[in-house]
Parts: sequence; C-alpha cells; structure tokens
Amino acid sequence: MTDQGRGYGSEPWGQAGSYGAQGGYPPQGPHPYGPQQPQQPQQPYPYGQPQYPGYPQDPYGTGQQPVYPGQPQAPYGQPGRQPQAPYGQPQQPYPGQQQAPYGQQPPVPQPPQPPQRPRPQNPPPSGPGPDGIDWVAEAAKLEAEARGEAPVGDVHGADGYSDDDVYVEEREDGEEEYVPFLSDEDESRTGRRKDFAKGRKERKRSGVACLGVTVLLLGLIGGGGYFGYTYYESHYGAPADFTGDGTTEVQVQIPDGATGWTIANTLKTAGVVETAQAFVDAYNGDVKNASTIQPGFYTLKLKMSAASALKELEAQAGGEVVIIPEGMTAKSIYTKVDQALKVAPGTTAKAAKDDVSQLGLPSEANGNPEGFLWPARYSISKGMKPVDLLKQMVTQANSEIQSLNLATAGKGANLNNAYDVLKEASILQAEGNNVADFGKIARVLYNRLNTNVTWGRLELDTPLQYYLNSKTFTNAQKASSAGGYNTYVVKGLPPTPIDNPGQAAIQAVLNPTPGNWAYFVAVDANDTRFDATWSEFLNDVQAYCAKHGQNVNRTSGQCQ
Repeated sequence: MTDQGRGYGSEPWGQAGSYGAQGGYPPQGPHPYGPQQPQQPQQPYPYGQPQYPGYPQDPYGTGQQPVYPGQPQAPYGQPGRQPQAPYGQPQQPYPGQQQAPYGQQPPVPQPPQPPQRPRPQNPPPSGPGPDGIDWVAEAAKLEAEARGEAPVGDVHGADGYSDDDVYVEEREDGEEEYVPFLSDEDESRTGRRKDFAKGRKERKRSGVACLGVTVLLLGLIGGGGYFGYTYYESHYGAPADFTGDGTTEVQVQIPDGATGWTIANTLKTAGVVETAQAFVDAYNGDVKNASTIQPGFYTLKLKMSAASALKELEAQAGGEVVIIPEGMTAKSIYTKVDQALKVAPGTTAKAAKDDVSQLGLPSEANGNPEGFLWPARYSISKGMKPVDLLKQMVTQANSEIQSLNLATAGKGANLNNAYDVLKEASILQAEGNNVADFGKIARVLYNRLNTNVTWGRLELDTPLQYYLNSKTFTNAQKASSAGGYNTYVVKGLPPTPIDNPGQAAIQAVLNPTPGNWAYFVAVDANDTRFDATWSEFLNDVQAYCAKHGQNVNRTSGQCQ
C-alpha cells in the first residue's frame, strides 16, 4: 500500500604594593639613611641633647656607655645602664623599644627597623661621613622639626612617609609646612604616623574596591557585547551556511521558470544548503553565470556550502547532457536516452536487451539492468550510441557499489549482499519523497522484515505497482504473488530492484534511524507521520483521508 492513493483503495503506506600594614620599609632592608657612621660630640642643647634615629645619647653627661640594639643591658644601678629621663619629659625610645612616658598611653607599635651595627664609643665628628650624610645636620633638622621650625622629613625619613604622602599647608606666620594626609586631628609625630598608616590602609582598600568595580564593569561590558553580537548575528549577520563541498550525493530537480529564491528553497528542502538566504546571496553575487542554470535534474550533495552548490549548478547547466534522476525505472531511463540522443523510441530498450553482455552487469543481476543505471549527469556527444551511454551508467554504479563496500556493509542491516541493499534502497526511494525522512522509512522497512509486526512482509504497494506497471490493481491481483513482487503475500524482498536508487537511499538503508516505528503515512508532501502501533497509524490515516474528503476504514486501514 502506498500513500496518496497510489494503491487500490488508496491505502496510504508510503512516505511522505605596600611593605606591610603600617608602611615603612621591608624587614631586613637598608637603613633609611644608609649605613650608620660615627659623629663628633655636640654641644648641649637648651632642651637636652636631641635624639636622632638609631643613635643612643647621654643627655645627662653621666659618662655611661650607651646601649646599642642587640647589646645586653646591665642590671639597674650597674655601669652601662641607660639613665631614665626626668619626670614628665618624653623619652625617645630606641629602635624596636615599646616604652611610653609616665602617665601616657603606650605609642602605637612601630614598624620593625633593620638591624644596626654597633656604634663607636665616641660621638661621630661633624660634617658628612663616608656615606655622604651629615648626621649632626640631620639631628639639627629633627630638633627644629620638634620645635615646629622645619618641615616634616622628606623621602621616607624617620617618620616613615614620603613626599607623596604629604601636602603643603601654609601656617599663620606665612611659612609652608609639609603635613601628612589624614593628620588634621593629631599633629604630633606619633599622630602623623598613625594617620600615615591609616592612609595607606585606606588607599589600599580604595584600590581594591576600584579594582572590583573595574572588573564588574568589564564583565558587564563583555556580557553586553556578547549578547549584542549574538543579536546582531541573528538579525543582521550573515545567514547560516554549511562549509565544504558536501557529503552524500542527492539529486535535485530545478523546475521550469525557477528564480533564485525558487532554486534556493528547493535546495534547502533537499538538505543541500543550510538556508535559502545563503544561496540567494551567492546567486546575487554571480548573477551572470547563475542565470544560465536550466530546469532539470542536478546531482548535488547534502550539506554543501551555498557557493559550492551554485558552482555545481552552473557547471552542470552548460553542454549537451542527460541527467538521470534518482528513483527512475529502467524503462523510463530508456525513453529519456532516446530523447537525449534523438533516436527512435524503443532504440535504447532494444539495445539494453540485445547488448546486455556489453554493459558490465554483475552476475546477480541476471541480465536485468534495473538498479545498476546509476542516477547522475552524463555528457553526450554527436553520434553516441545508446549502449555506450548505458555502459557509462553501469560503470558508475559498479564504482559506487565498490566505494560503499556494499558486499559486506549490508550485513549490519541483515542484508546478505550488495544486490539486496539495492533492492531495499529502491523500495525506499519509491516510497519516500523527502530525503529527511529516509532514515525513518528505512527503520520501518527493517522492523517489518526482521520482527513479527507484519510477519516478515513489507506490505507495500510500490513493488506490486512496478510489476503491474500500473498505479492501481484489483483485489485479485493483490491476492496473487505477482512473480514475487506482491509484498502483501511474499515475505522478504522482491526478486529485483524496482528502480535505480541514489546514494542517499542506500546510506539510509545501511544506517536506519533508531526507533520502533512499524507504520508510516504521508499526510501531504511535507508531513510524513510514523507510528509504532496500528491504532496510532489509523489516526494518522484518518488525517490523510480527510484531506481527500474520505474517512478511514479502521479494519482495513484504507480510505473509503
């Protein structure tokens, strides 16, 4: 039974960077003023001898040895112990020493200072030392700073901050003063150190926050750019297009009067190009040559780029050729060759019979060319004989059979040899109209031949129609074996192929789509439905019958 009323009773069977938290220098780094050098003793100052960094003093003239960093101190009252400062007078702590004047809170812990070398017993002489630094002058500057008569130290001095960490402020007396940032509340050196450390932390946190905001903005911009690009591509970008020269051969018929869009939609439906727009763009880019494409059958391939498909159509448009479409029977091919070679009707059929030994058919064909006249485009020349053209077709078929390894490839689909593959592929080619459905139709054929769903019978109209050379048949003809071509009666495949299948049908037979379908019906040219049960199938047949003003007979599955 076939679709669209091809069988008797119209039975529809077919297809369809900082150095720590508090600033300062890294541990074990160089001393801020370079190596310490001895200096000359100085005269007493009005407020006591100044304490400059890293150099212990004897402000009371006791004559005792100063204690250097790392030197063990003598017990209290013994020689070598540093005397205490008078009551109420601030005492300058040694590097690393955590002391506070009586009655005051201990100072904020200071950054670790680099180790110092032992200093000489006598005060260093005045003037620059070997390292180029005048330590006496440095002490004077520090004392002046303490009296408010000099700017706060410069590049990372004893205060631990640099020029970048201060701003210039003009005092009431007109003098400029370098004041650290964040020091508006506590102008003492300890307060400035606190503010400086706090400022470094604040700047570090601000830097991290700025970095986080930057990363977030970049992410938003990047995400927006991606979605914007996707939107542009889907609405204004190049249309989707396959790449390369394609895969499996397929034959396409270009109708009379076809324009660029008609050709494009035909190729899209056949699975040759991915989108019709891609082909139209290629067509418009080569209008002069594309306009030479003539109506007829063209051998193309599935999943071709639009440019490749256009190039192949243009190549096949010129010259004297004959194009054999997929699924055409031998009888119809003979008539087509007669017309192409401009010979009397029946000349090619007679040559196929009389000169069959010259065609190169395999032994299993038993002298019948059906299934071995490969559908393709063949060039013809003046004076060519029909037998020569038939030989080209058989030669091409044998080449394709060998390249596809059909002698053994069919065993995976329970087909014994290449000839059985051609038989089943020819039935699929006759039942199917759309290449997209070939895989499912192949699965239906496999399930019917290899399961008990139809007791090993194909139960299709097309083999019987081939044998009778008629689209209709009587109930008596349907009850006969019809030479083995009546698949309602005979199990398995018919004796020969019933047409000349193409590569797409053969590949589908070798690789059927997985599924449990046992029935199918082409409701229309673009709607083929597949079912696993008889009841489901009857519902789809009803949809088919309704299109023809009929109803389904749920016993026979026919329209009435």
